Amino acid sequence: MENFEIHGALGSPYSMKVRAAFRAKRIPHTWTLCAPLGPNSPTKHVKVPVIPVVKFPDETWMNDSTPVLLELETRGEGRSLLPEDPLLKFANYLIEDMADEWLVKAMFHYRWHNEDDRETIGNRLLYDACLGLDKGTIKAMGQQFAARQIGRMPKVGCTPENAPVLEASTKRILSVLEKAVLSKQHFVFGDMASLADVSLFGQLYQLKDDPTSSALMQKEFPFVHRWLDHIDDASGFDGKWSSEVTPVIADLLKVAGDTYLPYLAANSRAIEKDEATFTVDLPEGPFTQDTFKYHKRCLDRLHDEWAKLTPEHRETLSEFLIGGTEILHSSLAQPAT
Repeated sequence: MENFEIHGALGSPYSMKVRAAFRAKRIPHTWTLCAPLGPNSPTKHVKVPVIPVVKFPDETWMNDSTPVLLELETRGEGRSLLPEDPLLKFANYLIEDMADEWLVKAMFHYRWHNEDDRETIGNRLLYDACLGLDKGTIKAMGQQFAARQIGRMPKVGCTPENAPVLEASTKRILSVLEKAVLSKQHFVFGDMASLADVSLFGQLYQLKDDPTSSALMQKEFPFVHRWLDHIDDASGFDGKWSSEVTPVIADLLKVAGDTYLPYLAANSRAIEKDEATFTVDLPEGPFTQDTFKYHKRCLDRLHDEWAKLTPEHRETLSEFLIGGTEILHSSLAQPAT
């Protein structure tokens, strides 16, 4: 039997997301540590040189975690990570997108904001990517890598001014999950890991592994800290999907409605006006960032999925999304681009 190949890194949230998804779906695969650059990198098989890169048994190569996992769903590979109910499926898409594109800022912030973390993490990531190097080389290259990542922080909104907003928003999500993981329903959308679960896992696993954020999680959110190990390999969990919007889904949708969707909308408006930066008022305070074209595409995709729902489903979801509903409803007046 031919296996899939996953080429990724332990310090890459999207690599860990994809690996957890393959395990949850019970798809045979191999896992290979790799670096995104270099002549032998698997990224030479894809247009954008980012990991993880997945090789399908038919010799197809793909990257970008969400398209990879949705392609598996389309092909019927393994068991599904998506609830069948259209309303819950949309909620799953939205929470997954929020984890990928908003919670990643928490990973970036905690990893590179704190001076004590920078050297440790830089060395660790270079060790994974460049096996066989001596300690001195790893340390020198780790410092260079850390400097590049630190230089990118303002681009993704990880500035000192935004730090309180990012930390408060992250703790809000962790507080929701800390209550949820102690319930009888072990995962966000039921008894099995979903697309949303593995996406949350990919980002939070980095917080679990990095020094400062790990100490925070162990002190304030100890059960989420342990729960992440359950998602790392959820192949043995089985059962049913939720049949309704449970408290954990409702609370995560509220975060999407008052934080993530307003962030996406502000970014899109700025791009349409040809502005380089934007500021959006969030529950935890004002947040300023450079515009990011990929996030406009994220909002367009959510618009498309929202338009597919029945009016009844949209009305039900609106109870939880609050202000975010207007952002999604704006797509119904004209086709998404």
